Amino acid sequence: MDEPDQRTSESETISRLCDALAEKATRDPGLPPPNPTVSSWQSVPHELANHQSASLQSKVEVAIIGSGITGISTAYHLLQEQPNLSVTVLEARCLTSGATGRNGGHCKEVPYVDYEGLKAIHGKEGARKIVQFRLSQLDAMFDVAKKLGSDVLASSMLRRVEGVDIYFDRKVFEQMKARLANWLEDFPEEKGRWLSFEGDDLDERFGAINAVGCMTGPAGALWPYRFVGGVTSFLSDRQRYPNFTLETNTPVESIATSAGSEHPFKIKTTHGEIDARNVIHCTNGHAGHLLPGLRGKLFPVRGQMTLQAPPPAFPRVGDKHSWLLHYAPGYDYMTQSPTASGELYLGGGLLTALLSGKVSVDDADVGNVRDDQQSEEALKTLETVMEERFRNGKGATVLNKWTGVMGFTIDGSPIVGKVPYSVSGRNPEIPSGGGGGEWVAAGFSGHGMAYCWLTGKAVAEMVLKGEESVGDWFPREQYACSEERLNRFGLREKLMEFLKTVA
Repeated sequence: MDEPDQRTSESETISRLCDALAEKATRDPGLPPPNPTVSSWQSVPHELANHQSASLQSKVEVAIIGSGITGISTAYHLLQEQPNLSVTVLEARCLTSGATGRNGGHCKEVPYVDYEGLKAIHGKEGARKIVQFRLSQLDAMFDVAKKLGSDVLASSMLRRVEGVDIYFDRKVFEQMKARLANWLEDFPEEKGRWLSFEGDDLDERFGAINAVGCMTGPAGALWPYRFVGGVTSFLSDRQRYPNFTLETNTPVESIATSAGSEHPFKIKTTHGEIDARNVIHCTNGHAGHLLPGLRGKLFPVRGQMTLQAPPPAFPRVGDKHSWLLHYAPGYDYMTQSPTASGELYLGGGLLTALLSGKVSVDDADVGNVRDDQQSEEALKTLETVMEERFRNGKGATVLNKWTGVMGFTIDGSPIVGKVPYSVSGRNPEIPSGGGGGEWVAAGFSGHGMAYCWLTGKAVAEMVLKGEESVGDWFPREQYACSEERLNRFGLREKLMEFLKTVA
């Protein structure tokens, strides 16, 4: 009777958490805290980390809020089409100080995990479009890194690796095997690239302790802060892009509209006001602050990260592998530096912390934007992962620890496109023929590096040519910021699913 009682207790705990967290997730996320924990990715600040003009431009064609990979990609793609376009990027803190500068260093898509769910929502063709879009990110990032030069490619450590997903729970592994088989039926061209392993030699083969199964597939890894910094430096060449500006430490306090104006959006910041024809929200977990209609549809989730020194016996394979460690419930994730020192970037512990019974709702990571604080219970898990899960992991030491804020949505897909009045609450009137509008690209649900670069390209095309102009390569309808989509699911229902399956 112990096992059923334990499952019932866990279910009741999750149910109570969902009731409380659903309310918390509808709150205004506010602005990012001014003094976040120090991410190891930002150990050497970029030369433009705290760049700010003497005064804001009075008017711009495009104002982008957020300087992570989505915001900088949007600026890049706008300026590839129109080099003289006036574009300003407004950042509340220093350059790339949000999720992009605080994540785990993966550019990894695991397409079979949610494919059946995507088919149920969007149909087979819609699900295929989403998966193909996510699988195309790594190639696109290599393309731009090569275009910008060998220095960007080298400093960002952008590389192709084998993603190693190690499973420690039999039931979870069997479920994922079935999902992989179903996905490969619809994607036969991917057979041979995504493999499943089980048997007595698993621990020896993958260096694990008590693994029940493993799956491998193509993945990428990088130093995200340096990648975005390299793109930002390229955009800051005034001879190439004379009307691009970067304004860090310039939080946006409010946005108002002026009917009939060619630049109808009046953006109030701590550094002054700026009028814009277009406003693009690339603020991920904080998007609900300036877009109140997204609260409860898109909610922040804090993640815990560590930098660890590996034991001498742990292999230095950061140029070959990255890892996901799947439990029941939850998972942890890890990349390794491709350098000889082989530092480990290890994050996770989210669901373990939530279900520990030791964390109050206010301190829980769901709905939490306090990246100026550690997630202490999650951190306890990460401090023991290497010793408990890897054969040569004993003796790993934590060198640094930090947190970051992700943006999750109720259906697990990002929200990208023009913002309706019901979401912004602002006067939607734009002069006839004047173009312009308010846009959003946020809610990447913990997998931003497998979405964001090409999302920026899509948003740029929408702004310059209209939403309908974007080609079939982008799942525009599936990601749309529409009332129909945002009201399709209930928050509590999706929180329950989130807590059970993706933490």
